[in-house]
Amino acid sequence: MADVQKDKGSTRQFGRDFMRYVSSNLPYSGSNNTSMEAIGEINPTYKHFYDTGTRRENVLAKYSVSRKTEDGFAEGSIMVDPNYHQYMYANVDVDKGKRLMDYRIMSAYAEVADALDEICDGVIVEDQRNDIVKLKFRDQDFSNTILDELNKEFKKIADYYEFEDKGWEYFRSLLVDGEVFFEHVIHEDHTEAGILGLVEVPTELVDPIYDNVQNMLIKGYLLRQPVINPKTNTVEKYNFVPFDKHQMCYVHSGIWNEDKTMRLPFVENCRRAYRQLTMMEDAVVVHRLVRSPERLMFNVDVGNLSPPKAEAYLKKLMHNYFNKKTYDNSTESRVNTFDPQSMLDSYWFAKRQGSEGSSVQSLQQGQGFDNIEDLAYFVKKLYKSLHIPVGRLDSASVYDDGTNMLREELKFARTLIRFQQKFSAALKSSFVTHLKLTKLWDEYDLKEHHFDVVFNPPTNFYTLRESQIMELKSNNFTNIGGNESVSQTYAMKKYLDWSDNEIKSNREWLRKDKQLAWELAQIEQFGPNWREQLLAQADQMEAGMEAAPGGDLGGGFGGGGLGGGIDSPPDFGGPVGGEGLGGPVPPPAEPGGGEPPAGPPA
Repeated sequence: MADVQKDKGSTRQFGRDFMRYVSSNLPYSGSNNTSMEAIGEINPTYKHFYDTGTRRENVLAKYSVSRKTEDGFAEGSIMVDPNYHQYMYANVDVDKGKRLMDYRIMSAYAEVADALDEICDGVIVEDQRNDIVKLKFRDQDFSNTILDELNKEFKKIADYYEFEDKGWEYFRSLLVDGEVFFEHVIHEDHTEAGILGLVEVPTELVDPIYDNVQNMLIKGYLLRQPVINPKTNTVEKYNFVPFDKHQMCYVHSGIWNEDKTMRLPFVENCRRAYRQLTMMEDAVVVHRLVRSPERLMFNVDVGNLSPPKAEAYLKKLMHNYFNKKTYDNSTESRVNTFDPQSMLDSYWFAKRQGSEGSSVQSLQQGQGFDNIEDLAYFVKKLYKSLHIPVGRLDSASVYDDGTNMLREELKFARTLIRFQQKFSAALKSSFVTHLKLTKLWDEYDLKEHHFDVVFNPPTNFYTLRESQIMELKSNNFTNIGGNESVSQTYAMKKYLDWSDNEIKSNREWLRKDKQLAWELAQIEQFGPNWREQLLAQADQMEAGMEAAPGGDLGGGFGGGGLGGGIDSPPDFGGPVGGEGLGGPVPPPAEPGGGEPPAGPPA
């Protein structure tokens, strides 16, 4: 008991020291940070997540030379070091909120929003079972009970995310903000129940804590919890709440800035194209508005007038043209009113003697908005920066089923798969944490390489490409497998990429297909009561053999076989009254009297 109290006291003292040191080194000003309490008091469930989740990166870093941390920097503790800010909190960005606001404004732009919608619509794909993400096991001989239990637990975790309703929003936040955080909610007194729910945490309030210079290993997370003043309705201060590494599900874009101190979102790729397009649109609009009015050109014949008199004559005509006579109610007389539009729209030129006389011509107005090639160039540049196929710009284009698939469409599908893999890695980490909390991880002796979390392939283009590859493999297998000098099993492994377990499963299904075909043949010949008929004939045959011992098979039934040519039901036909079509029946004997093949592995 004394040891337990000692451990609690050490944990509390460590929490106070850690929070006091964090608050004194964070790049946020404020005198209220020094009143932080222990981690356990601020975050009660912090201790339950210790030593849960994936530890592969930490173990590799422990034995790595390039990522090896300082001696004595034990996992689960924080080393008090003068260079703490550079070592552990190098990615803190004071203007993170403003930076995210800039990205969100950019994502609201029409062309950028349309491109992001194309991506989000492609990554969320439901299969025939209405599943968006599923658990995929590698070549492991797990029993059906274990597989069912793991699939049940994974289904529970996947339902917490609500991908059917919120998956589109999650991926859009990942593309715009670059980071998505989810808190794992557990019951403090019933941790064996595992994760009970998820809470999405605002990206601008959370920062990862790294424990190495390269910012590759995450130690935990720090939440800046705002305290609102009810009188002024403004943020008075921030309470810093630490979270264990496995207490949150962290999804990031995988893109660093130039000095690897912060994660950048996917929309950062189109920042330059976005700026250029917006400025070009404003410039084009101003230019088109100025050049849009129709202008007139006056060629006035001035005869033999000297240049000064000709200029005075033109000014007189311009003055008469610029002013129009209107009625003024105040003076009850006609007055000349200046018309500036006429001056802006017209040009005046003097013509000498020998010309064709005065004339008025109409100048062509500026270009309209129906065909602006320079704007179309920047729109294409914006789409290419976001990896969107340019062919999708034309809304009137006919949908292509992918038989003549463009290279950029396949490239776009692979881009979507990369986004899915980022989310799959975080989802797998959450599932591992859940299994360790529920003790199933140790009970089933699971390892991280035993399973993967995968999303359904995006769009029909990628699926069609996979079908084309499968068709090529099938053709190669048919051509090579028909050669008697090549083993069928070897051809399956070489040209179909089947594993040993898949080959065994295929053989077992072939055996079951033969059983089903034989049973259907008996039903067609004898009807639904074929089992009883065959057994009755077998009894009659046995009775005949007892009545005439030493006779040939068939006895008084006409000879030539059982029951007048009717075969006796083999063992796999099942007993009378047993299961019908498709029931669990034993395998038939192989030709030559050999033993039947082994059944499927348990």
